[in-house]
Parts: sequence; structure tokens; C-alpha cells
Amino acid sequence: MTLSIPGNPKPGTFDTNKISIGTNKVKTKIKTSYLEGKFHFDIEIKIAAGLTERYFPYDMKKNGKQLEKMAGEQVQKQMENLIKKIQENKIDPIGLGLYARANEYSRYVKVEDHWGEALAEADIHVSVKVGIASWGPVK
Repeated sequence: MTLSIPGNPKPGTFDTNKISIGTNKVKTKIKTSYLEGKFHFDIEIKIAAGLTERYFPYDMKKNGKQLEKMAGEQVQKQMENLIKKIQENKIDPIGLGLYARANEYSRYVKVEDHWGEALAEADIHVSVKVGIASWGPVK
């Protein structure tokens, strides 16, 4: 996954504000509820990543936590955009309907035939935390 890190990119052949990470381990927790006539999903994603590419000088020993935070913010923006597209298109490629059925069965059965529309109305909150587990060759 390649992410843009805010900063001062320098003009040239390569984008100098990008890093690439490989995901080693991803843990996801999804909490489901039904409030005020619609479904609510809280999705928590924790990513243990390995830094594979960095095009700018950066002191990982001093500022590693700051880079993790910036990477987490970028991944969160991407996830929020994905959720927005899912809701706009009234589709469920990530299987939130399974969580709704498992946790709020009586309410899910009422909207099962038009789940895409119910999902489009749902409140979906995503939180992402990235931890850089290894720096790889770019220390």
C-alpha cells in the first residue's frame, strides 16, 4: 500500500512525499447496533505494517510514532472513502449484513430484501491505527 504523507514534496521524477507499507497483520473489530431507526457499525482496524519504501529523509528512531500516526490518518481517509462509495452504490462487498443479521436479527429480517438501501442509511464509523512493526531496508 502506498500512502501520501503530508509534507513538502520536492519536484522531480519521484513523488517525494510517499511511503509504501506491507501489511503483516490486520485485526478488525466490528461492533453493530441499531439506534434511532438505523444500523450503526463501528469498525476498528489495527494494522501491523512493515515499511518497504520511503522517498524522503526521516529519522525513524526519533519520529517513528509520528509517521505511524500520519500513515494511520491516510489509511483512515481511504477507508472512509471506500465506505462512502459502498453506501452510494447500495452494495455490501465487505459483509456488514452478516454482522447486522448476527447481532440485530429481528431488525435485519425487516430490511433483508432491501439491505443495500438500509446500509446506505446506516451510520458507519471507521478508526484505523497503524503500527510500523519493521522498518525493513529503509532505516
